[in-house]
Amino acid sequence: MKAKTKAKADKLDADEQSILDTLDFKKLKRPTPARQKKIHNAAKETLRDLKSARANIRMNEDDLEAIRLMAENAGMPYQTLINHIIHLYITGQLINAQEVKKMVDAGVFDRRKVGNG
Repeated sequence: MKAKTKAKADKLDADEQSILDTLDFKKLKRPTPARQKKIHNAAKETLRDLKSARANIRMNEDDLEAIRLMAENAGMPYQTLINHIIHLYITGQLINAQEVKKMVDAGVFDRRKVGNG
């Protein structure tokens, strides 16, 4: 028997849907209480290791309002958006599109090689 376990609001990508379609829920068995406890403890330990540190910052009120609006439009909490922006910056993945455009316009990049590896 095939069944969908996710709510209608959740959208599955093709891989998730494929996995869900191949599951036979009648054949699934509940883990023993001992196995459930082992899984619970492993998850608890993993989450403890992943806990976030708390940081309080002061920022311009207009900037905060702009971030809140952007987050609302993206359907996420504004703290999550701030965290994501900081993570992208720290890992070198945050770019300034205007600066890149200036560099392209100035001929810093060979346009024939862009995107060709």
